[in-house]
Amino acid sequence: MNTKKPNIILFIESNTTGTGKKAFDVVKKLGYEGLLLTNDFSQYNGFEGIEYLTCDTNNIKELSSTIEYIGVESIVGIMSTSEYYIEISAELANQYGYNGNNPNFIRNYRDKALLRTKLSKKKQIMQPKYRIIEKYGDLKNYNDEISFPCIVKPTEDSGSNDVKLCFSDKEVGDHVNVILQKDTNMRNQKMYPKVLIEEYIEGREFSVEFFVNKEEFNLIGITEKTTMGMPFFVESRHIFPACICQDTKKLILQTVSIAIEELGYLRGALHAEIKVYKGNCYIIEINPRLAGGMIPELVKLSTGIDILEQHILSILNKREIKKINIDSFAGIQFITAPSDGILEQISGIEEIKNLPEFHLVSINAKAGTMIRKARNSSDRLGYIILKSNSYNDLNDKLNYIIEKINIKQNGYLTT
Repeated sequence: MNTKKPNIILFIESNTTGTGKKAFDVVKKLGYEGLLLTNDFSQYNGFEGIEYLTCDTNNIKELSSTIEYIGVESIVGIMSTSEYYIEISAELANQYGYNGNNPNFIRNYRDKALLRTKLSKKKQIMQPKYRIIEKYGDLKNYNDEISFPCIVKPTEDSGSNDVKLCFSDKEVGDHVNVILQKDTNMRNQKMYPKVLIEEYIEGREFSVEFFVNKEEFNLIGITEKTTMGMPFFVESRHIFPACICQDTKKLILQTVSIAIEELGYLRGALHAEIKVYKGNCYIIEINPRLAGGMIPELVKLSTGIDILEQHILSILNKREIKKINIDSFAGIQFITAPSDGILEQISGIEEIKNLPEFHLVSINAKAGTMIRKARNSSDRLGYIILKSNSYNDLNDKLNYIIEKINIKQNGYLTT
């Protein structure tokens, strides 16, 4: 498998949707060969034609052996578009001398309990009141400062998995127990179960897209986010750029910048989730990766900047961020099931495709499969992306999508 010229960008697993498959298309466009290392290629629907090798991607020794089998001299970079594998990818990149981030810094971001602890040292940063639970007995007096409703979530996971709003001691106790019982995540990685109980912050929710290179910051933009599915939190709509005033934008930028300084400077894309309430900016999470939920596609539509491409170039030390000009609004509406059941049909798509603002549709749920009312991002059935020169027009059209989409399950038609 060795090549004369180093040409392989190695992916340690990938997102199964969104930027996952697209990353390989970008690598090919840039003149490189993408090679996926995975423990189960069957999870990647639509990845046909991608070159891959099967190995235990949760075992760094086996990954190292596979890299040496491929030939270190054939590889130009190591990365992952899956949050579950960005830390181990960084470890391997450092081990073999490729451009990469400090794995310890990545841990500061990915471990939500560690993030909370570190940010609590900075008085300038607002964040929810919190309590770290490592065993069920730690629940004693947790609500002395944290009132109901409160957020209960695992300290290490992704895609809103097991994030729940709780309204009573019993709900908190039951959900803490659910999380503590899990010793592996959805990628079968071993976890040390740990729980965060957090104050629930009201207010508008935003995603902040950055490119960083050590102490150099490039703000790409701010995305407005809408969630649904109480008591769970599933992102149902994104609009880029967010419609906010300059003072709010300045507050967000200042807050996230201070947080990054404390957590550790990285190279490449960085994605922060924040809430703005009563003039304060609260850090909810910061992720050392590209935003999910097809936000990179919205950014590209609105600015012309392909942040996925720029992220890939950053591991080759070739990134070039030009002046950012936002000339339109782009939005995504996710399709979700109103109830649990067997999916028969999703209709209304063709009518939406006739909208002048239409850009892209993707339906990943297949007829005959079991679907459920969304509790995390994996439960979403698909999405539709639109573009418009007007924020209000775009928002109206996304509402129109909700009205036109019909989901037939168990013989019943629902909207």
